[in-house]
Amino acid sequence: MSAQPGRSIGRKLGFALVAALLVLLLAEGGLRAVAWATDRDWRSSPLPVHEPYPVVCTMGEDFLKLCEEHRHGYARVRPEMFLREPDQPRVVIIGESFVYGLGIEIDEAVPAQLEERLGGGVEVLNWGRCGTYAGVLTTAVEAAVELRPDLLVLAIGNNEHTMTSFYTGWPARHPVAFHALAGSLGRLQLFGLLSRAVAGGLPQPSERFERDVVIEDPVERAAYSARRRPPDLSHFEDELAEPAVTRIIEREQRLKERIYRAHLERMVGLAQDAGVAVVLATLPSRLGSPPVLSGIHDGDPGTVRGILQQLQQGAGEATDRLVRDGLAEDPRVAAFQYARAQQLLASGDRAGALEAFHAQAEWDLVPDGTPALNEVVRAVAAERGCGLVELEPLSAQSLDPGEPMFLDRVHVSAAGAVVVAATMEPVVRAELGL
Repeated sequence: MSAQPGRSIGRKLGFALVAALLVLLLAEGGLRAVAWATDRDWRSSPLPVHEPYPVVCTMGEDFLKLCEEHRHGYARVRPEMFLREPDQPRVVIIGESFVYGLGIEIDEAVPAQLEERLGGGVEVLNWGRCGTYAGVLTTAVEAAVELRPDLLVLAIGNNEHTMTSFYTGWPARHPVAFHALAGSLGRLQLFGLLSRAVAGGLPQPSERFERDVVIEDPVERAAYSARRRPPDLSHFEDELAEPAVTRIIEREQRLKERIYRAHLERMVGLAQDAGVAVVLATLPSRLGSPPVLSGIHDGDPGTVRGILQQLQQGAGEATDRLVRDGLAEDPRVAAFQYARAQQLLASGDRAGALEAFHAQAEWDLVPDGTPALNEVVRAVAAERGCGLVELEPLSAQSLDPGEPMFLDRVHVSAAGAVVVAATMEPVVRAELGL
């Protein structure tokens, strides 16, 4: 007899849940119908929002040029003049300062070098834009597609980690999980309408660093400081982050890779939908530079810090032992991987040194680019049927003696631009059918 009321309550709760679900489904269906009929849309995207900007400016009746960007002192473009209607095969290369050719002349940059190698009859436009990143360059892709190029080359990714900072407050602790939740809920019209009415919507990720943000929590404040452009490392003793700070920064790097992939897929889709062929390029970097900020992942903080301090002080004959002990304690400390790479390079083990240098780049908490981003490029190229230019292997040449290929960690010299163009040439020729 005593079980009967329990079953009754259970049935009532079940009916209530089913009724509530039906009400929500009907409300969502009704809102979707209203949105379709009135061209309203309450859904929200989990991607950062960017204001559009003018990309192409008119120069007379037949000519165009890239509009100059004045929002930031470093957001430069090279406003070359080109025909509104191409009279020869047209290749547009879009990217950041790596494509622009920061530190070298326009005729020394990769696009000009590629045009020279392709010979007469092929136009290669330099659409590099300094100090930007994938989300902003989507507007440039939209404008490039309007020019009806024969080929679009996307060499994007050097600024994804260094330029952006997404969440503050409670979402910053678990940014990947929060972004995934926001993406799922954001597809619902009902949730978008209610969230705007009740709380102004979910926190939106931002790719702009706001200097007036006040963060009370010391862990979150330290992590946010590391994500500044340039980073503020005054919070970090010996350029080493504690485990709690490391976890936040690492999680946000994973988020940046997800958002980078979403932007890259969108750019490829825009071009392919318009019938424009796409080539993606991985990016090289100069190996041998020490990490900007190492993080403690799995090791004991006191032990890791002690080993690192001894290495920084110059350990002499004990260096080999300290490096082994450091990697055994926590192999994801970028400074330990850097020290190991230097050892291997000095001993003549170039392959081992390259592997360690790439591990250092992956675990640097303030990287200019990581092997993980290049893996995203490879995956998107394979899934979308794009041509692929492998520039990442050129990183190894930064360890060679002779004329330097890089001016700094990511920008190539004039000699480096020649090598990059030579690597691009066969893929571009194949895509153009030359």
